[in-house]
Amino acid sequence: MSTQTVTVRGGQRPMVIRIAGRELVEYTSAEVGRDLADIAGQFRIGYFPRHDMAAFGDSSPAPVSRTALAEIYRVTEHDPVEILIHGQTVMKGWVDDIQLRMEGGAFEAWITGRDVTGDLVDSTANPTGPGEYRMVTLAKLVQTICLPFGFTVAADVDAGTPFTLVALEPAETAMAAIERHSRQRGVLVTSDGVGGVVLTKSGQTRAPDSLRNPGNVHAMEARLSSRGRFSDVYVKGSFNSLLRPVQSPLRAGGAPLDAPPDGSGAGVTPDAAEAAATLRFGHAIDPAVRRYRPRVFLSASQSGGSVAAQQAMNPVDPNSGASTPASGAYRGSVRHVRRKAMKPRTDASAWTMQDQAEWRMRSTRAGAAMRVYSVIGLRAQNGALWLPNQLVLVQDHFAGIDQDMLIGAVTWVAAPDGYRTRLSVVQPDVYDLTGDMDTSHNGLRRTKRARAFDGTASGRAS
Repeated sequence: MSTQTVTVRGGQRPMVIRIAGRELVEYTSAEVGRDLADIAGQFRIGYFPRHDMAAFGDSSPAPVSRTALAEIYRVTEHDPVEILIHGQTVMKGWVDDIQLRMEGGAFEAWITGRDVTGDLVDSTANPTGPGEYRMVTLAKLVQTICLPFGFTVAADVDAGTPFTLVALEPAETAMAAIERHSRQRGVLVTSDGVGGVVLTKSGQTRAPDSLRNPGNVHAMEARLSSRGRFSDVYVKGSFNSLLRPVQSPLRAGGAPLDAPPDGSGAGVTPDAAEAAATLRFGHAIDPAVRRYRPRVFLSASQSGGSVAAQQAMNPVDPNSGASTPASGAYRGSVRHVRRKAMKPRTDASAWTMQDQAEWRMRSTRAGAAMRVYSVIGLRAQNGALWLPNQLVLVQDHFAGIDQDMLIGAVTWVAAPDGYRTRLSVVQPDVYDLTGDMDTSHNGLRRTKRARAFDGTASGRAS
């Protein structure tokens, strides 16, 4: 089907929207965004019919003609959508919702939808089975789940060792299953917006430009909240013990075991070894939270209970030396000693529920502090597009920031007053599931002290 081209102010629109193969020339505003917190990108488009627009310009009420209504209703649910910015496809998806409103001679029409990976969020993983996989890597698991949907899967990081057992819940959505297992391997799952799922880590590339306020920043808004942050985050769960012998000790002709199930010898009772293997938990500490706010999440899965994980010890609080919450470190609203965070993992560490706890702590922290910067235009000065999961240098004299931040979300906006890009930035380590950015700068630029509101430097970058 042929497409149409509209000339606006002497040139083609920088944002082109195609629905069912036809260019939507009637759109008046559009927002297209991708967010690391939501695998599926989203769009919202406002449009009007091209026919009989003189009736809308008349101050007196005028009915909408049948021809105009036909132009509106040519957009239907499930229609394929393709959105291009300066000739580059940034999103392929489907029309999810259509909203129409007419009052007198005024008419409003909006369509909203997501990129194609939105089906992973809504649909069940493996409704007819299988419900279990054994000795499967994360990349293979994601490929298996995505195969019926027709999505490609790319991995630019090591997804870790195979899972001993992957158990899918019967009513679990595809994305829930993918997310639950990816956080056990420190891998970030994102969408490329055009039909592909990417297994990656945060901050692998840099943005095409920095954000400077004053400078190229047109507007800024910030939202800082303490509600989504917790002093202690726990993930608890129970697993089938993998430390038992392969054959049942009650088989005919068998003899009693000479050693506890974990094979560690004397000093550890079988009951203690069994409890250590099956009753597991992870514990993450956020030292920036200055009051006692614990939160517990349930793992509710047999996945991840490998032999290495069950042989590893449950985490111990470095502040109290015990595996219990350090509520004694808080006295009302005053805390005298700053608590220490848990030690980051090493390459030799087994992937346990400690990694799930760290993921929970960091992801909730990401939603508690966000800053959104708007820049003019749909791309940077060098012609490259702003994209999520890029490191960007933020120099904001007003907010007191002079350091590298992570672009958590990008929204390209086409409005009657012009084109702009909204960039939501968060701390670089909020999506770092391995804790690497806690102990080393990794080339990041950080600031020891914030800048003053008048823009004068009160600290230096390190």
